[in-house]
Amino acid sequence: MSWHEWREAPAGDYAVIGDPISHSLSPRIHSAAYEALGLNLSYQAFRVPIDEFNQAVEQLKSLGYKGLNVTVPLKEAAQNWVGEGKYGALNTLCLHSQTGINTDVPAFMQTLIENKVNPGAKLAFLGAGGTARALLVGVHEAGYEISVWNRTPQKLDDLLREIGISARILPDADPIGADAVINATSASISGLGIAVEWRNVNPDCLAYDLGYTNGMTPFLADAFVSGCRVLDGKPMLVEQAALAFEWWLKKTAPREAMLTSVEL
Repeated sequence: MSWHEWREAPAGDYAVIGDPISHSLSPRIHSAAYEALGLNLSYQAFRVPIDEFNQAVEQLKSLGYKGLNVTVPLKEAAQNWVGEGKYGALNTLCLHSQTGINTDVPAFMQTLIENKVNPGAKLAFLGAGGTARALLVGVHEAGYEISVWNRTPQKLDDLLREIGISARILPDADPIGADAVINATSASISGLGIAVEWRNVNPDCLAYDLGYTNGMTPFLADAFVSGCRVLDGKPMLVEQAALAFEWWLKKTAPREAMLTSVEL
């Protein structure tokens, strides 16, 4: 098994926590970086239910873990544990100093630019969880035009009020006029699709799924058939991992080795 329940964690150095966690490529990415640089470090994956977050983090700290990456649905809990954070969600923690950063946002912004979706473009976000919360703040500050849809409208209303940004609320998953549609829901992790009205997006629209699977996710498969450009979450995953690596270890991350590890 490539992951453990947190209560069964062995001693180690770094890890990723989330629920679910079995799909995570983070151990492969960080282990490739350690191997490339000849570092004698370990990286594990642990399932942590959200109501056990604080208990799990303290246990891992006692086992010698120096840092954690945090994935869904724990990113907001990570910020609560640290007590501060610009984006309302953190994905990278230093356990001994009880500090954290968000490497998702700069990694996401870089992938948008690399795929010719520049500030001023129209972005349609699907989802209102911790990842969406952080990215919405980032793209708002960068000058993108934003619309958002969520299956639970009240959760979306609450989110936009909490982060204090203006965005057009979509009544359904119809990203009319969008230059990029970002799936920030957990649907792809569960192998589920989203009924998006792809016929209403702009020409050359980028369908960007923050999730990833072997092959295309259902979201990307539908978008591809509709003529959109498609991108899954692996490039962002690698870049956010590289930024976390550099924050923890104060060394330049071997990005080529890290990217190769997820292309196997």
